[in-house]
Amino acid sequence: MDDISGQLRAAVADAPPTRIDVDRLIADDRQHRRHRAWTLGGSGIAAALAAVALVPALVAGPGTDGPGLTLPPIDGGPGPTASLCAVVRPEPSGPEPPLQTYGTVRARPTERPEDGVARLTAALRNTLTGVLPEDVVPAGKVPECGLPQFGYHPSYREYEAIVSLSRGEERGDLTVGLRPSAVDNGTSCAQAPVLRDCEVRDLGDGSTALVSITTWPEGSGVQRWVLVRKPDGTSVNASANNFTLGSDPSGPEVTLTAPEPLLTVDQLLAIARAPGLTLYP
Repeated sequence: MDDISGQLRAAVADAPPTRIDVDRLIADDRQHRRHRAWTLGGSGIAAALAAVALVPALVAGPGTDGPGLTLPPIDGGPGPTASLCAVVRPEPSGPEPPLQTYGTVRARPTERPEDGVARLTAALRNTLTGVLPEDVVPAGKVPECGLPQFGYHPSYREYEAIVSLSRGEERGDLTVGLRPSAVDNGTSCAQAPVLRDCEVRDLGDGSTALVSITTWPEGSGVQRWVLVRKPDGTSVNASANNFTLGSDPSGPEVTLTAPEPLLTVDQLLAIARAPGLTLYP
């Protein structure tokens, strides 16, 4: 399964792009999935995407030289500790995407990506423990790693985690991404997956949020998406859906995996607002 819109990017854009048209969203999503196919190694979508060898490498954290290696536990604070897994880093056969540059509301973080991956992974796992319903079980999608884990994309300078969720026979995905807040975006529905399905919320603590609930074509699926701009200069997006998209480029092949996404908007907001999910610790 795949998040449909949280991290769609245009390789030559100077700033995070706007995304309005659903048909364009689907096309852009298929291209973007190539940039993160490494996280979907155990899924049906990954099997359908033969482009893994074409994408730029993602930094998974310390010790990424060999696949399937479990690293020593790190201190994750209260709750479960975070042990990071090494993952295969495919070699790109084409040119790397250009480094994304855009003005940010404060100086970009100076934390080493491997340190950020470890810190944010621990924060995410602790957050999920407190937010997820008892009957919803999270799992990682990094190959040979059963726990949720962040990765870092050096070209986009963003962190992203894709979490597999299950409740009995129902399935879903949670995607969480962090990037520095852009100067020229503010809090505008132009950043949402679909303009007409977006609202702006004042969260009362200096944070603002965009909330989008999009029904996929012909009512065959639902995506819940939030983007929180925190006062410290971090933007965190979180999304959940209840369907998969096929790989046929001629049109969307939507398969339902649950009657509804396994997380509510309020739960997505709670995840995105978690204090530990920040680029400025």
